[in-house]
Amino acid sequence: MARDSLYPVSVKAGKPILGMLPTGWQKLSLEKCLNIEARKAYIQDNQEYDLVTVKRSRGGVIRREHLKGKDISVKSQFYIKEGDFLISKRQIVHGACGLVPKELSGSIVSNEYCVLTGKSGFYLPYMEFLSESLYFQQTCFHSSIGVHIEKMIFKLDSWFKWPFNIPPLSEQKRIVKILSTWDKAISVTEKLLANSQQQKKALMQQLVTGKKRLLDENGVRFSGEWKRVKLGAIADMNSGGTPKSTVEEYYGGNIPWVSISDMTSNGKWIATTEKYLTELGLNSSSARIYPKNSVLYAMYASIGECSIAAVNLTSSQAILGIRPKDCLNYEFLYFYLTSLKEKIKLQGQQGTQSNLNAGMVKEFELDLPSIREQQKIAAVLSAADAEISTLEKKLACLRDEKKALMQQLLTGKRRVKVDEAVAE
Repeated sequence: MARDSLYPVSVKAGKPILGMLPTGWQKLSLEKCLNIEARKAYIQDNQEYDLVTVKRSRGGVIRREHLKGKDISVKSQFYIKEGDFLISKRQIVHGACGLVPKELSGSIVSNEYCVLTGKSGFYLPYMEFLSESLYFQQTCFHSSIGVHIEKMIFKLDSWFKWPFNIPPLSEQKRIVKILSTWDKAISVTEKLLANSQQQKKALMQQLVTGKKRLLDENGVRFSGEWKRVKLGAIADMNSGGTPKSTVEEYYGGNIPWVSISDMTSNGKWIATTEKYLTELGLNSSSARIYPKNSVLYAMYASIGECSIAAVNLTSSQAILGIRPKDCLNYEFLYFYLTSLKEKIKLQGQQGTQSNLNAGMVKEFELDLPSIREQQKIAAVLSAADAEISTLEKKLACLRDEKKALMQQLLTGKRRVKVDEAVAE
């Protein structure tokens, strides 16, 4: 079998290895735990139906489209109910499975999906978390056939033969209750993060255009006129370069060399990079040093992406290094360029302008407030960024903690106390 690295990250292609059987658990094939449901839907031309799909990486069951029966090309359809466990036969190698939510009960799916319910002694919501285990994902891969990862077909009868370590019903319920608490905390944090990001985006659009004016250090609202200027008049800029990759002496030094991927992975501030140049490598190409606090602007690929140099560094030719003059605050410039990102990307997608160059960026026009107001705007938006960063770290921590706890609970390495309320 091919190495894991040949597959997308959503595919877990390794050999399934079942851990030791915990005391009090049973080693069972899932055919002993699950029923196959086939609630035939007789499609009527004038009746309306909700069709669903399952997102990859256990992203949930969602509505795909709403159609009249006459517009449904595949007439062999089946009803699903709230709490069913749904598996996409063509996408399960990518983790496409999940429980049907209440709002999609009564929707329909084709026979490209497996619809499963729990047998006596098995708590079906347990599947929601079991499906996140590496062993589950690997058994799904090994129960699928096909020569291409995007064309593999899941064989339920083959999958049903794999053994699983299953806890007693009361312990299944307790595990679900514990992990659901973590899911709720994650969901709340995700919503807080999304709200903070949306609020910051709206605030940024208002502040960098002057639609909203802030108070100065004396509590007086800024009121001075903004001046329309071209970026090239208030900043120096040049693109980077790439030394020959075949010359080892050019790489492995101590000069950070920024690529587009460094920008997308690091975000606002860049202090470290995947590759580093030597002095020889720097001098052998058109790359040049951008001083700390230079604004980095992507002209190709992830067009419009923006970062700030946290240290002296250099870049590839796909990136423009912008060095603001005294009248321009570097963080204000960063937020201004960030506010243009969606517009610039849209132009690229529509074919209006797929790439940028230094000459074009120099012609960018912006309304420029006083340096004091720029600094205030930058401080307010940076505070919003800090709040977002805190929520992102909290979310990552919650996800990591849940993953570690789930690994322990699903393998029986950590046992839970079962109370009577859960056991019922």
